[in-house]
Amino acid sequence: MLNTLHLPQLREVRRWPMLGSRSTIALAGVLFALIFVLRMIDPDAGDGEGALYIVPIGVLALRFELRGALAGSMIALALVLVWAHVTPGLHLHTTGYVVRAVTLITIAIILGSFVEHRRRLEAGILRYYDASLDLLATGTIDGRLTRVNPAWERTLGHAPETMYATSFIDFVHPDDRAATLAEMRELARGGETLGFRNRVLAADGGYRWLEWSASSAGSDGVVHAVARDVTAQYEAEHQLADNARSLELMIAERTRELDEARAEALRQLAIAAEYRDDETYQHTERVGHVASRLALGLGLPGGQVTLLRQAAPLHDVGKLAIPDSILLKPGRLTEQEFDVMKTHAELGARLLSSGSSPVLQMAAVIAATHHERWDGTGYPKGLAGEAIPLVGRIVAVADVFDALIHDRPYKPAWPVERAIAEIEAGAGSQFDRRVVAAFLAARDELSALGDELEFVPAGGEHSLLGGRSVVQLPRRSRALLEHIDRHAPRAEVG
Repeated sequence: MLNTLHLPQLREVRRWPMLGSRSTIALAGVLFALIFVLRMIDPDAGDGEGALYIVPIGVLALRFELRGALAGSMIALALVLVWAHVTPGLHLHTTGYVVRAVTLITIAIILGSFVEHRRRLEAGILRYYDASLDLLATGTIDGRLTRVNPAWERTLGHAPETMYATSFIDFVHPDDRAATLAEMRELARGGETLGFRNRVLAADGGYRWLEWSASSAGSDGVVHAVARDVTAQYEAEHQLADNARSLELMIAERTRELDEARAEALRQLAIAAEYRDDETYQHTERVGHVASRLALGLGLPGGQVTLLRQAAPLHDVGKLAIPDSILLKPGRLTEQEFDVMKTHAELGARLLSSGSSPVLQMAAVIAATHHERWDGTGYPKGLAGEAIPLVGRIVAVADVFDALIHDRPYKPAWPVERAIAEIEAGAGSQFDRRVVAAFLAARDELSALGDELEFVPAGGEHSLLGGRSVVQLPRRSRALLEHIDRHAPRAEVG
């Protein structure tokens, strides 16, 4: 209902019946005379003649407001005095005259004040109705407008007569008519409409977006509505939505470019770490390839498998700090040389842990733990069992398997089957039995992948770079390696 919606009543404002000044005075005079004659015919003072004089007083009040009502009360009081003096045997005390005078004047003030208040209220409603920026309307439940305020013509350009002569649904955009008719049916059942939007035809042939609030009394079939032109707001909202979509696309494109740049940097960093002791420069790719397949076999989520595929190639990045005399030495290392070699795990973790991306954080964990052993005899921290992160346990198997089936400075390549048997023999001592089980479950696949793992293209199906060429980096100076050692923060792993 309108009262609950706080909407103005928009019915046709019904003015009080109005006569001209002379006609009103003449009518009041006739009524006064008629009442006086009736009082003369019936001289009984107890009949309350004051009540009869309310009628001409009210007529004067409707035309002349308070001043007319007071004038009428004076005329009525004068007629009472005349009646009292000319009626034989009628004697009124002073109190009787005072009571009649107070009664007539009070009635005149009440009627006159009410009419003045009503006129001021009516004038205020009409001023609001005409000056309102909102589109105010009254109509019928079958979709006919019976009254609209000037805001309609200012907004749409249609004269009120045009709006009255045409069903409102004919002004509605064809795409919005079904929804509009549904709202009209709801109003016909006595319901309400709040915040409903549709497009309405303007005189220039375009459409304006209107937002509606409406209600109907149901019983009298009258609908009261308020609409507001929200075309600019609607266009701004859609512009913002379009801008948001464009921004999302730009962000997605920029993110993709950053991901590609990150993948490029990760790949080149991995290659920089391996190219000094791997003639094919593909060890990192092969380790990532095998590690991701083991992760799938262990049931890791797809996101973790993807991260592992990108992070695993960085497991030996710490070898950048290992002297060539040790890294490239053919044959077995001395105890002191091996101690130096073992530092590459912690140095790589310290370097990678300075990054904030999930890939670098996982790579730091892998670098620090891929030489740990299940029985606790590995390095650098001697972690054992479940204390070794799962990604480190996975890469440990992939790294050893690839090292066994390829030539290294200190050994020739092993056959794939011999390498698989070596991995199986290390279950429970060097390797996690669960990871080895996943490895063995892929035995046939890994055996068939011997050639593929030997020649994984630097940009093949599983490459981080998706077809980009590998840039071979020059050898790094000891000064740079010492700088990394001094400034890279230590990784807390395990």
